[in-house]
Amino acid sequence: MKANFIGAVIVCALAVVQGSEYVYLDGNNQSCIVVKMDVTFTLSNGTGSVILDGNNFTVISGDCASATEDIASMLLQNSNEDILTLTFLKADNRAVSMSFVFAVSPSYYFPGVPTPNSVNLNDQGDLVMGNDTQLYECNSPQKITLTGDLEGVTYSLVLDMSNTQIQAFNIQGGNLSSDVFVCSADQMTTSVIISTESNSTTPTTGASTQPTTEPPPTTTDIPTPPTPLGKSTYRVMEGSEACLIMEGSFQLSVTYMKKDNSSGSGIVNVPESKNVNVTGKCASVNDTTSQLTITAKDEAIKSMTFNFEIVNDKSRLVSWSAEVSLNSKSFPDAKEDELNHIVNEPINFSDAKVYYKCDTGETFKDGTLGFIVKQFRVQAFNVESGKFSDNGADCKEDVGPVPMTIPNNTFTFTEANNTCIVFKGRIQFSIPYVSKRGNVSELISVPSEFNVTGGSCSTTLNGYLSQNIEITFYDSWNLTIFFSSDGKETELLTAPTKPTKYFISQIQLDYDYNSNLFIDIEDSMVGEKKSVVATNLTMLTTSKDKSYMCNKATTFDLHDGLSMAVTDFQYQAFKDGNTTQFGDANECTGDEDTNNIVPIAVGASLAGLVIIVLIVYLIGRKRDQLHEDSGYEPA
Repeated sequence: MKANFIGAVIVCALAVVQGSEYVYLDGNNQSCIVVKMDVTFTLSNGTGSVILDGNNFTVISGDCASATEDIASMLLQNSNEDILTLTFLKADNRAVSMSFVFAVSPSYYFPGVPTPNSVNLNDQGDLVMGNDTQLYECNSPQKITLTGDLEGVTYSLVLDMSNTQIQAFNIQGGNLSSDVFVCSADQMTTSVIISTESNSTTPTTGASTQPTTEPPPTTTDIPTPPTPLGKSTYRVMEGSEACLIMEGSFQLSVTYMKKDNSSGSGIVNVPESKNVNVTGKCASVNDTTSQLTITAKDEAIKSMTFNFEIVNDKSRLVSWSAEVSLNSKSFPDAKEDELNHIVNEPINFSDAKVYYKCDTGETFKDGTLGFIVKQFRVQAFNVESGKFSDNGADCKEDVGPVPMTIPNNTFTFTEANNTCIVFKGRIQFSIPYVSKRGNVSELISVPSEFNVTGGSCSTTLNGYLSQNIEITFYDSWNLTIFFSSDGKETELLTAPTKPTKYFISQIQLDYDYNSNLFIDIEDSMVGEKKSVVATNLTMLTTSKDKSYMCNKATTFDLHDGLSMAVTDFQYQAFKDGNTTQFGDANECTGDEDTNNIVPIAVGASLAGLVIIVLIVYLIGRKRDQLHEDSGYEPA
């Protein structure tokens, strides 16, 4: 659940905090919400991070839940007036979940952010905490991640928690419940030690040597989560062609009531496409809704239904539901035999004309069910010829954080234990696009998260010996740089000859337009794939066994109004060996001019000093001459 809390504040209530213990008091001055934890908050903007002390937060308000209410909340604030909202929700089956929202002003922590701006960071999945009469306890380390976007920058807050105790419902007389819901991490790490007598053991004086009659402790087996199945594709058919397609690797997390009335959880695989029947509803010309239903033949998940709609030309998942058999294999301690639940948490996907994609994976959930997806792709509208559209929109998880500054990266390519290319520098593109404000350009940098996915130490380009390196970032962007020598292709047939010089000869960028990187982009451009290439270049030439270095910006025109600027860079191609060290550098003109400023200044200073000494000497000689002419003799 990614809900912002809006609720009444009990004016007469008091709030106190002791260390990492946050307590909210009701009108009778008794605890109604208690959160105890050892916690560190790490706030990041993708390129830098700061640590926020958990002891710097105080409770400023809250809302206790009465016996008939299903929601409670507590608000914490630090000295910079950032607010962390903790919201506790009780589901129909009495299972309790906890969500987090952090309202922060990034300008307090990161330079260059306008002061008035703030952003809400939301959790990526609620914390399941047992039922409404239980104390949640987790001594093991846990991480809760909150994310949010502001002006194209993704901010995140990571809560590193341990020794955690939380209760928000049914605290009797201010005392925490003795019925404890132990988190799965603690359950998996807790071992049971059973003592057995050994004949070689000498009993301690005064201790009883009679065997104990107390039965050994027992444990309840916790089902191991299944390995996710391979990719499945579900198609709703209209005649002989698909009109709605959803594919990926799918699992379902289930929170249920156990036989002892505590809360349990488990994960099951969503059946593969070959083991289900798919039905549904296609959107007609004037219709804005569609539906997909899978019915399993013989699985723990009996059926799942997904409802989609178009809102403001955007496709979104309005709601989804599941019918689950709580069988003894997957849920051995379940109180009920079956669970039917609807999740009403709308999820925005993409422009309705393209598909939505998330390879990294994400989870759509509430306090009872979680739909866990990987290699996910869905198109619920405008499917043509029974296939996904040519263009698609990436989820934020695939694209990754957008850096505020330009990272200084090092790219290397190695083939057959030979590192033939090393390229270091800050790379930024100026890319034109159509926004809702008109024709604009966006500056987009190569992030610090990238992969060298291809290249060659021995190829040809336009008849000359060449090498190239391919860099992949932002999920599907590819930058390929070619380096060519003065050696012709025919030399490949003879003994290898090192080139006397080489240079950057071709640059190609393959990219796509998405709303994560391009601010206010026109919906019609979202998912559009583009490729630009600059050929027949002869730039930044250097000699064999040497590198090329330039600190000032060098700009490459890649056509169609797109350019690439590189600063603080150095490169070397046609290298031998497996080292990433650069050879002696040929510097660019701008750097050479800068380097010559100091010796020129020093030379000019020395020349001026010589002139001053000469003038003083001549003046002295002139005065002596005048004295001699006047007949003056010193005493």
